[in-house]
Amino acid sequence: MTRIIVLLFALVVVLTQSSDVAAQKDSKVYRLGWVAVFPPPTGGAWSFPPFQALKDRLAEHGYVEGKNITFEGRWADGDYRRIPQLVADLERKGVDVIFTPGSKNARMVRELVKKTPIVAYTCDPFDFAARLSRQGGNVTGVTCMTSELSGKRLELLKEAVPTASRVVFLSEPEDSPSGLKRAQEAAPRLGIKLWPVGFHTRSDMPRALDAVAKERPDALFVYPDPIQLMEDERIAQFALKRRLPTMYAYRESVDAGGLMSYGANNDDLFRLAADQAVRIFKGAAPGDIPVLQATRFELVINLKTAKALGLTIPPSLLGRADEVIQ
Repeated sequence: MTRIIVLLFALVVVLTQSSDVAAQKDSKVYRLGWVAVFPPPTGGAWSFPPFQALKDRLAEHGYVEGKNITFEGRWADGDYRRIPQLVADLERKGVDVIFTPGSKNARMVRELVKKTPIVAYTCDPFDFAARLSRQGGNVTGVTCMTSELSGKRLELLKEAVPTASRVVFLSEPEDSPSGLKRAQEAAPRLGIKLWPVGFHTRSDMPRALDAVAKERPDALFVYPDPIQLMEDERIAQFALKRRLPTMYAYRESVDAGGLMSYGANNDDLFRLAADQAVRIFKGAAPGDIPVLQATRFELVINLKTAKALGLTIPPSLLGRADEVIQ
């Protein structure tokens, strides 16, 4: 009987300790950091809809700010040279995951960070991983498939503007090598000659647009990156003044006055990034987490811009649009 009592006591102790460990684990406050090339939003991070989508998705998983998760946001304000300093600061803070939106940004952070798990958002599915499933290392993430859709976007631009034969590919060169290659492969069969024009910083954009003007193209194909997104209004105003139809990857650029876009929804991708972060919080190794690809793509057309350009969008194209801005 004494032996039974001792065994029961030992079992109670083990169960109590297990419960204490579980409680301690559940009470951990996780830290999600990010390095974004954008300037800090005037209304804070949550005034930028994709970041709010990230936060809301984490809350759906039970990770609520002020309860069991904190956020450490770092903003490069359009200057890639600040990335190493910002990443080092996040590592000193001991964040559990670093989120890096932007292809060039993700590539830089991957080279700088060797231990802290990284959730990257890139435009090229193979930009940071040799393969999408179980790529190893400390990186996982999501991809908007923008590079793979470059040929499709060029086709849609040609459908909207059948007379277009000279098109400028405007991009940050280090962000877009794969996208440019795919667009160049698609151009000949569409009867298009493609000229690349690059920019590297926000202050470089006026020079890049002057170079576009000198090419006298029929249309402008804009490849996405954080600098471009910050300069959307400038690009849209330039295109309207030059009467240039524009094709983008994100609907935010069409909201800013661009003609059309075809690509993934940023809010969707930020929610997927939150899902990846949660798997890491729960103990999964980032290298064992498959990179998630966008599966929903939107065609958005701005009829107000088309009217200002004197352009009639074919009804067949309007009928396929997910949204038409009047």
